[in-house]
Amino acid sequence: MIRRTTRRRFLRTAAWTGVGACVWPVPRLAAAGLSANEKLNVGVVGVGGRGASNMNAVARTENIVALCDVDARRLAQAAEKYPRARQYADYRRMLQQNDIDAVVVNTPDHTHAVISLAAMMLGKHVYCEKPLASSVYEARLMADVAARTGVVTQMGNQVHASDHLRRVAELLKAGVLGRVEKVVAVCHKVLRHSGGDLPTDTPPVPEQLDWDQWLGPVPERPYHPAYHPGGWRVFWGFGSGNFADMGCHILDAPYWGLNLGYPVRIEAEGPLPNPDVAPKSKLVRYHFEREEGGSPLEVVWYDGELAPAGEVIEGVSDGVMVIGERGRLIYNFRGGATQLLPTETFAGIELPEPTLTRPQNHYVEWTEACKGRGETSSDFHYGGALSEVVLAGVVAYRVGEPLDWNGREMRAANCPEAEPLIRPPARSGWFPEL
Repeated sequence: MIRRTTRRRFLRTAAWTGVGACVWPVPRLAAAGLSANEKLNVGVVGVGGRGASNMNAVARTENIVALCDVDARRLAQAAEKYPRARQYADYRRMLQQNDIDAVVVNTPDHTHAVISLAAMMLGKHVYCEKPLASSVYEARLMADVAARTGVVTQMGNQVHASDHLRRVAELLKAGVLGRVEKVVAVCHKVLRHSGGDLPTDTPPVPEQLDWDQWLGPVPERPYHPAYHPGGWRVFWGFGSGNFADMGCHILDAPYWGLNLGYPVRIEAEGPLPNPDVAPKSKLVRYHFEREEGGSPLEVVWYDGELAPAGEVIEGVSDGVMVIGERGRLIYNFRGGATQLLPTETFAGIELPEPTLTRPQNHYVEWTEACKGRGETSSDFHYGGALSEVVLAGVVAYRVGEPLDWNGREMRAANCPEAEPLIRPPARSGWFPEL
């Protein structure tokens, strides 16, 4: 019987002392020395939409040997392109195949954890889309299991591998701005269905869709086309709105470059929280303590139409402005020139040499690491921590009050009502026994 574990029980049973109680398979391609043309056998869970894009990118260098989707129509479309790949409607059946070395997880956020955990426990390397999970607790659990199994992981914030983002991280790591006082992040994207209400009608489930499998660990609710395909992200329980969609992209460069860690206080503003649906806009303010002490570093996120005119970064619809004692760095997530302002201050300074590797792309960084060549830079340790910060901001918005945040313990000491959002209830039979 597959049942949900508690974090305390997991840490008790999975803590290895020489020979531990939990012994998971060793990843098959963990060692170096493989031939240059050896390919991974990859299984893909979620083969439509974003999943198709990820699948096609991985297929440029590796073998796609298994396809899995709860929507038979999407599965059939993928099979036309990869006719030699086996087809599955249930990821658990697919993962039992011994010839699969690695798995790409492209499903809605609420099933990231159950699929990734099951794959890692079978010794399979995992690439999982961002955010890493739909809750703080699940993101932490995924990072813990990744560390204990030793598999190679990568969270799918693809721009993390770009020269553009890595140069920003290098500039921030080198301290070109001096002491940083504030980070302003802006995203004007507004997701479909956001700010609305939960559907009340109950149309029949399409013949090609396994609705129970689609729900996975989420408590049962009737099918509605607003959820699938594509609209699920704005409905709490399936996704966490625009912030979770874009936060792991836009906050990536300052989070990495400034080594931010966990915030100690989180505040949020926006429309009156709807218990079922994410809003069109919100503001989330984080306070991060500094190792050297002094006033906390402030990170402010604006999305939708909430950004006031004075805080909008001119010419940047999705990006950040980092404000330091020497000036400002303006970075556009979607590319273009990174600006150091005022121009006269930075015109004559010698900028630091590159220090970070420049992989071919986010996918190749992962597949090469699976073969023992190099490491991933957005693994579940890093990607999980970044996801936790974003998802904790969503919790602050949903409870409607500031959180005194204890990141290590995943709790808000001043707000016990946040606990069900930090670790949501789940249907039995979905989370693997750890």
